Amino acid sequence: MNWIFLSIIISGVISVFVTIFLINFQRKRNIGKSIRLDGPKSHSAKAGTPTMGGIAFLIAGSLSYIAVSLIKYYRHAEFNLEGIFALSIFILCGIIGFIDDFIGLKKHRNLGLRGWVKIGLLIAVCIYFILFSKFILHFPTTISIPFTNHVFDIGYWYYIIVVFIILSTTNAVNLTDGLDGLAAGNAVIVLSVFIFIAFLEWTILNVKADIDLAVLCGAVIAACIGFLWWNTSPAEIFMGDTGAFSLGGLIAAVSILLKQEILLLIIGGIFVIEALSVIIQVIWYKSFKKRVFKMAPIHHHFELLGWPEVKVITRFWLICLLFAATGFSVYYVKFLK
Repeated sequence: MNWIFLSIIISGVISVFVTIFLINFQRKRNIGKSIRLDGPKSHSAKAGTPTMGGIAFLIAGSLSYIAVSLIKYYRHAEFNLEGIFALSIFILCGIIGFIDDFIGLKKHRNLGLRGWVKIGLLIAVCIYFILFSKFILHFPTTISIPFTNHVFDIGYWYYIIVVFIILSTTNAVNLTDGLDGLAAGNAVIVLSVFIFIAFLEWTILNVKADIDLAVLCGAVIAACIGFLWWNTSPAEIFMGDTGAFSLGGLIAAVSILLKQEILLLIIGGIFVIEALSVIIQVIWYKSFKKRVFKMAPIHHHFELLGWPEVKVITRFWLICLLFAATGFSVYYVKFLK
């Protein structure tokens, strides 16, 4: 447990200072986020706000995890590839988001990479995930069923699930990143649950690699909290796709490595709702030329109903907390039998 706390402390301190640097750097050079023309009118005041705050996640989370891993190896000669592997997914997805943000800033528009290019790059990450997990980690192609101790080996079909989880989670977190602090706060809650799961797997089930996943999650949680100090409404900096994609990639990778693929649907329920609201809106509008929501993702729907931004964010955090608590309860049932 001391390793987790150490990673939290190191990452939190680094995150605060890196975020301050990013804010000052972009303000001095008049670098800022372009706002969607079709978004809520209240968001027009946010134009020009510094962005790419996700760089703070990548720097603070990575440095903290590496520092703690080196100390742990020096003292106990313990080293696990799973943690480094999850870190690599976190960084690779963050790089995709960074490229998207950079192009958007350079061309002074809200959109950076074309959609098919982002999907293509994420599929490349999925291929890397599959190859590394199969040939290096020799990771099992099994699915655990919640509420039971049943595990099923589904063979190569498992890799389709891996691709789906990585693509859907990164995009769902990106869609959720529409209000000040919304995505970062929800990510903190979801990753906190995975810390508890990883810690229990390590202490009770003696899965040694899971302590490294807990350390990485702790580092990124602290990075998010340090960033949230400046990202809460009214935000002084946005995480951008750099942050959204890196967080989504990490959540996907950790859920897979902990063998909680199905449970991710519950623990990350708020992200599922956000993504589904967009899918429903698009399908319904193309079919009937009518909208189900005033605007999608669904957090904008409540904004247009007249809810203050802080109220929407706080209530979505509470809903995320309920989903996360429910998911952890489902997971913990197996220890009560």
